[in-house]
Amino acid sequence: MRKESNIKYGIIFTSALIIEICSTFYIRFTAEANTIGMVFFAFIGPFLALPFAGYMVESKFWNERIKMAFALALGYAIGALVVNNIIKI
Repeated sequence: MRKESNIKYGIIFTSALIIEICSTFYIRFTAEANTIGMVFFAFIGPFLALPFAGYMVESKFWNERIKMAFALALGYAIGALVVNNIIKI
C-alpha cells in the first residue's frame, strides 16, 4: 500500500511537469499564430491532466490533498525551469 502511494505522487509530479512544458508551448504557438501547434496542444491538454485528476477526486483526507498539492507544485516549478532552459538554447 505504501509503495502505491509513492507511485501516485510520482505520477502527479510527472503529469504536472509535462503539463507545464506543454502549456508553455501552447502559449508560444498561440503567440506565433501557429494554428496546427496551438490546436494540438489545446487538444492534448485535458488528457494530460487525467492522471492526477482521478487521484484528486478520490482523495478523502486533507493531508493526502496537501501532499498532492506539493507534488503538483514541484512538477510545475521544475517544468518552468526546464522550459526556461529550453528557451535559452
